[in-house]
Amino acid sequence: MQRPSFWRLFTILFLVLTIAETASAATRRHRAGARKRRPAAEARLPEPRSLEEALDQCARKVGPNANGVSISVVEVNSGASIFERNPDIPETIASITKLFTTAAAIHYLGPDYKFKTSFWRRGEIRDGTLVGSLLVVGGGDPNISGRFYNDDFNAVFDRWAQGLLQAGVRQVVGDLVLNTSFFDSISRHPDWHTGQDAKWYQAPISALAFNDNVVLVSIRPGGRPGKPAAVSIDPPTGVLHAVSSARTVSSRGAVRVAVGRSAGSDNVTVSGTVPARPVWWSTPIAVDNAPEFFGAALRTRLRAAGIQLTGNVVEKAIKPDAGWALVAQTESDLLPTLAITNKHSQGFYAEQVFKTVAAEKMGQGSWPNGIAVEKQFLTALGLDPGRYDLRDGSGLSAYNRVAAGDLVKFLRAMNRHPHAAEWKATLAVSGESEGTLRHRLREADVRGKILAKTGTINGVSTLAGYVTGDSGKTYAFAILLNGRNVWETGNHGFQDRLLRSLIKFG
Repeated sequence: MQRPSFWRLFTILFLVLTIAETASAATRRHRAGARKRRPAAEARLPEPRSLEEALDQCARKVGPNANGVSISVVEVNSGASIFERNPDIPETIASITKLFTTAAAIHYLGPDYKFKTSFWRRGEIRDGTLVGSLLVVGGGDPNISGRFYNDDFNAVFDRWAQGLLQAGVRQVVGDLVLNTSFFDSISRHPDWHTGQDAKWYQAPISALAFNDNVVLVSIRPGGRPGKPAAVSIDPPTGVLHAVSSARTVSSRGAVRVAVGRSAGSDNVTVSGTVPARPVWWSTPIAVDNAPEFFGAALRTRLRAAGIQLTGNVVEKAIKPDAGWALVAQTESDLLPTLAITNKHSQGFYAEQVFKTVAAEKMGQGSWPNGIAVEKQFLTALGLDPGRYDLRDGSGLSAYNRVAAGDLVKFLRAMNRHPHAAEWKATLAVSGESEGTLRHRLREADVRGKILAKTGTINGVSTLAGYVTGDSGKTYAFAILLNGRNVWETGNHGFQDRLLRSLIKFG
């Protein structure tokens, strides 16, 4: 059985997990809805014949004083309001927070910025032995993985190993030193949910990061029913250890597997059953200590290349001077990174970018420094930073709260920004096969006319961006829905109908 490639499998798992959560939520909503039917009048709303009729229907759907709702739609050039509901009431914005993170990045770093990670050696080489140490200086790059390297998560480290081999190094008697001082040592935001450190979307943030700071735990059947299930962890660094009680059952059985990791632990627990047939079940698990994971992975690849490291992996804020020789430098571009952040709503990327901007502007990447930089950025756009309550870079904090009216002011300001075209190109596009709008707004008459960022956490569904009407007019919009009855896809219909109406009649 051929092992699926890591990032392809990770993407498939993301879709499967999303579908499973959506189905589960749909079941819960269906059961609740069995007792509360939708009014018949609402179900028979006539097809609107004008923008005014369409907006009137939206107004009736929302209600005049709806709690947990903030909506604003304006014409981009004139600022004329087209539709609004509670436009000045702040609501939780979830992943729309990434709009501010990526906009600040392109403003302060520029579209040509490159993340840089450098690999150094120091000491004399004697008969193939480096009598000295190795050093890696981190720059916050989130791309040291297989994502931009043909799905080969070892590609960067293997290239570094070749640099040592070309210098004649076969053994290193010193330490592998990791300089992570570009960021502070706080790897998870205090607002994030406790007890979810193993979730891939809460992976730790570090100036040196590898493979999104996650591993893929895969479970397959053993030799025959009754035998232990086979468990593997990729990349195989030795940092995480599988503790499994999972068993193989008959071929008619079902996959019933639970995988977890307690906070602060390096043990991955696996339990349940796997049927004795060609089946491979996998799930991503975040590591606990990002620098340790990075160092172990690099050490593993050096060993695979025939280079023995006899020293330890240590963290020290050492900056290379003239005594250090550069072995290799890995660079990655900002704009593709921002596209992963916005189109795919990759929270790990957002936080790495967030702290990188803070480090470049204020000397060290931290969440407080990042917020301070974003406040400066909003002021530079001519906006009131006091109207934007931002806490992190990804939107995982439930305390990122902004009113829809202030969001569209921000969108209008970014539409005039010198790097507007580059930034807007990082947003999800209606009709694209990838990104968070891939299952929405796919009809031919709306394809390519919406550039937006989605947002979803528990009890929150948001959407903000730009929509171009058939008339040629462009609108900035923000639709923020908060509350107990808000679930992941249950409110997409309202958001999408409003945008379709703007395209058709606007």
